[in-house]
Amino acid sequence: MRIIIIFITFILKVFILIQALPRNQIEEDMQSLFNRSDLRCPVKCNKRPTLFKMSCCICHSKSDIDNLGPLAIVDKRNHYGSEIVNYGGKHEFYALNHRHGHLEYMPGNICSFEGLFMIDLSFNQIKNLDTVSCLKNLDTLMLRGNNIQYMHNNTFVNMRFLRIVDLSMNKISLMDPGFLFTMNGSLFFLNLSFNEMPTLDITNAIATKQEYFCLVDYSHNSIKSLTNDQTWVLKSNSTVGHGGMVHLSNNSLTSFFDVNTLRFLGFEHPLLIGRLMFYGFDLRDNKWNCDCKVFQFAKAAERLVQVMTRDYFDVKCYSPRTLKDRLVVTIIRDRQYDNLICNLSFAEKCPPKCRCMYQPAVRNRTLIDCSDLHLMKLPHMLPDYNVLEVDLSYNSLHNLINQFDHIHMHRRTIKNYFERIRFLNVSNNHIQILPRSNLFYLREAEIDFRGNKIYSLHRSIAVLNPCNIYLDTIEMKCECEDLWLQQWLPKNDSKCNKNVQVLCEFEKQLIAVQYMTKKNLGCRIPDTNVIWISAVIVAAFITVVLLSAFIFSFRFEIFIIGRKFLKHFRGTSYPLTLYYDVYIACNEEDEKIRLWLTTYLLPTLEGNNMLKVFWPCRDSEIGIPREEEMINVMSHTQTFIIILSEEYKAPIRWNEKEWKHAWHNYTHDLNRK
Repeated sequence: MRIIIIFITFILKVFILIQALPRNQIEEDMQSLFNRSDLRCPVKCNKRPTLFKMSCCICHSKSDIDNLGPLAIVDKRNHYGSEIVNYGGKHEFYALNHRHGHLEYMPGNICSFEGLFMIDLSFNQIKNLDTVSCLKNLDTLMLRGNNIQYMHNNTFVNMRFLRIVDLSMNKISLMDPGFLFTMNGSLFFLNLSFNEMPTLDITNAIATKQEYFCLVDYSHNSIKSLTNDQTWVLKSNSTVGHGGMVHLSNNSLTSFFDVNTLRFLGFEHPLLIGRLMFYGFDLRDNKWNCDCKVFQFAKAAERLVQVMTRDYFDVKCYSPRTLKDRLVVTIIRDRQYDNLICNLSFAEKCPPKCRCMYQPAVRNRTLIDCSDLHLMKLPHMLPDYNVLEVDLSYNSLHNLINQFDHIHMHRRTIKNYFERIRFLNVSNNHIQILPRSNLFYLREAEIDFRGNKIYSLHRSIAVLNPCNIYLDTIEMKCECEDLWLQQWLPKNDSKCNKNVQVLCEFEKQLIAVQYMTKKNLGCRIPDTNVIWISAVIVAAFITVVLLSAFIFSFRFEIFIIGRKFLKHFRGTSYPLTLYYDVYIACNEEDEKIRLWLTTYLLPTLEGNNMLKVFWPCRDSEIGIPREEEMINVMSHTQTFIIILSEEYKAPIRWNEKEWKHAWHNYTHDLNRK
C-alpha cells in the first residue's frame, strides 16, 4: 500500500513539473504552418523579436523521428543493378547511408522503400535525380560530391516532408527556372554551393508558395548575372513570403542592380524591392564593379546604412582601382560618390577615340573627352544623357559655321544635340569666326573659346549669357555695327568681366570697346538742327491729322456748340416774316403718336403757351403740292419739333424732305430752333 502511495505521489510531481514547463508556442505555430508534428525547435526562439521567431525556429528545427532502420546497398560493382537491402528488420522509417562509393545512378528499387526518411549518398558518381520524387516521406537528402549536372524544377514535386537537400560540390551548370519559386512543402535548407552555375534565375532566389525557408546556398559557383527567363513580374497583390537567407557569395557578379536591372528582374517600380525586406542576400566576395549603378542603390540606402549591422552587408568593391576593397557601406556612410562612374562605349554613342564617362554624383553629368585627337569636325553623335560636358580642346576645329548647320539639318537623327550640352570646351583650336545661327541652342551651356584666333563677334552671340562664355581678349577692327557689344559685355564690377574683353584697333592703339564713342566707331551722327526740324514737322503733321479726324467725327456737335456761342453774343431777334411758332414733323401713320399729339402736346402748345402750330396732318391745304407747302411753311416757322420713332427712320419720302428742309432753315438762320 505504501508503494502505491509513493508511486502516485511521484506521478503527481511529474505532472506538476510538466505543467510548469513553458509552452513552446512558436514550435506549435511551425508544426501547424508546415503540417509536420514531428518537428521541434528550441524554446529560446520564443524570446526572439516577433519578426524573427519563426525564422529562428525553422533554422534550428529537428525531427523527433530518431529510430531509423538502417538500409544498405548491394552489388556495388554493377552500377546499373545496385539495390537497397534491409538487414535490420522492419521499421516505419529508414536511413540509407552509402558515402564515398562508386554509384552512378540511384538504386533501382529505391521507390520500394516509401519509409525512407534520410538518404546520404555523398561522394559517389551519381548523375541525375529522376527517381527520388517517389519518396514522399523523405526528410533529408545528402548528395554532396557527385556528378549531377542538371536540376529539373519538378525534381522534388509533391515531396512535402523534404526539409534538407545538399547538392553541393557537384557539376550543376543548369537549373530550371521556377525551382524554388514553386516549392510548396517544408524545404528549409537547399545547398547548391561549389557547383558550376553561370547564371541564376530570379525565380530560384524567391519563394512564393512556401512562406519561410532558412537557407538557399548558391555560393562558390560562377554566377555572373541574374536572369528572368519566365518574365516574372511582381504584381501589387502577389506575395513573396518571409523568405530566408540566400547565399550568393564567392561568385562572379560584377554589376549592381540599378532601376533597369530591377525592372528586368520583375520589379516594375524600385520601391517594390521592399517586399523582400525579410529576405537576406549575402553578396560578399564577388567581383563588384562599383560604378554609376551603385549610386542609385547608395542614395536609396542612405537612411538605412546607420542600422545595417549584419555582416553580410559588408560587400567590398573589386573595381575600379581607386575603390578596391572599399566597403560599399562605408562609401554610403561617408557619401564618397564621386568615383562611382560608368565608362561608356561606342555602342553607347561615345564618339570614336573619345573617352566617355557617366558621373551621376556630380550634377548627373556625362564627361566626353575628345581632346587632343586632331579632330577637324564636331562628333556626329553624343551619348543619350541629358547633362553633357564635351571637351574638344587642342584639336583642329575651324569651320564651325558649316558644322553647326549640318547638325541642325540632321536634328531629327541627332536628337537635341546642342540642347543637352552644359559645358563645351573648344579652346586651343583654329576657330576664327563663330557660327551666326543655332547658337541659341547653347544658351544653357558654358562655352570655352579661349586659345583661338577669333577676330570678330557677330550680333547673334548676344543670345548667350556673357558670363557663360570664355573668350579672353579679342582684338578686332570695330565698326558701328559692333556698338551692341557695349550693352552685352559684363560691367567692370562684374565677377565675370574678364571672361570676354574686346579691344578695338583705333589710331594704332587698342581701346576697350566700352570706351569707344559712336564717332570713333565710324557711326554716322545726324545734325541736331535737322533732327529738331524733322521732329517738329512730324509732330505738326500728326497734330493736323488727329485734329482733322476729330473735327470730322464730331462736326455736328461742334457746329451746334459754335452756333450757340454765336447766338449768345449776337442776341435773339425774330423777323416779322415768321408766321408759325412751331412746325411738327412725325410719322403720321402711327396712331399712338397722333393720339399723343392731339390729347397732350397740341393742347399744351396751343392752349397753355398760346403758340401757333403747324401740323401737316391737320393744317395742310388741299390741292397745294406737299413739298411746295412744306418749304413755304418752314421758311416762316420759328421752331421745328421732330418726333422720332422706329417707323420715322424708314425710307418714307416726305420724312426725308422734312429733315432736309428743317436742317437747312436751322443752319442758315441763327434764330431758328
